[in-house]
Amino acid sequence: MSYSIGDVSRVLGMTTSALHFYEKEGIIDTPKEESGRRYYEDADVNRLISAKKYRAMGVPLRDIAKQFSRDGMTGEQVLSRMRERRAEADRLCAQYAALSRDIGRLIELGEQGLGAKETADIRPAEDMLLFQAGSGGFVPRDKAEQRIAQRWLEAMPAVSVGIVQEQGKSAAFALMLPAHRAEEIGFEEDGRNVRRIPGGMALHAVVHCGEEQYETPEVIFRPIHAYAREHRFEPRGAIYGSVLFVDCSGGVRKHFYDTYMVLA
Repeated sequence: MSYSIGDVSRVLGMTTSALHFYEKEGIIDTPKEESGRRYYEDADVNRLISAKKYRAMGVPLRDIAKQFSRDGMTGEQVLSRMRERRAEADRLCAQYAALSRDIGRLIELGEQGLGAKETADIRPAEDMLLFQAGSGGFVPRDKAEQRIAQRWLEAMPAVSVGIVQEQGKSAAFALMLPAHRAEEIGFEEDGRNVRRIPGGMALHAVVHCGEEQYETPEVIFRPIHAYAREHRFEPRGAIYGSVLFVDCSGGVRKHFYDTYMVLA
């Protein structure tokens, strides 16, 4: 049978430019009617459907053209490339599964945060890994630290912006994520900028603040500090909080933080 370029383009979901590319590469042979209109035979359409299959696997157009050329790939080479595409699909599957878990964690914590009254409770806190630039702030001045920061930011949304206050020090911004997730990604402590905050039973509170956090980051710890003083709790190590989301309704930005004080 013969088919018009418009029908083939619509049914196969291929642009006419893609069809012209395959024609130019000699993958399909498109005779013309006396009127000059192109038409396709069954053999052409079958090759185009095969090409669509490989495009669905993520194979580039030019590689497909090479495969179907007169000096194209052997059957074993085709299967070898399929194995490569399957390995890539498996990698992407794992990547998106991890992404789904990271988003799910933020949703779960965020839903709890929406109803929070800025009162403290006691719950287990997981080990966390954090990165802080030696110069302070969000953007390191040191080139080596910049490379670390870039890698951490590429791991979002597993990584969150946070604030950390170590005993005897001022609160400061950091990047952080659960330690078990850091191990999956391949982040490790380095004794300088990347370090672990041990978990355990902790005071916990979801709080919100405005832009004052940039001048006084410790503002997010007021509820758990107040609760600790009232009940004579002592912290074990650093106090920390990570951003859950920002509510920008009503012309006011409210930054919601999930805060923890691991107890001694």
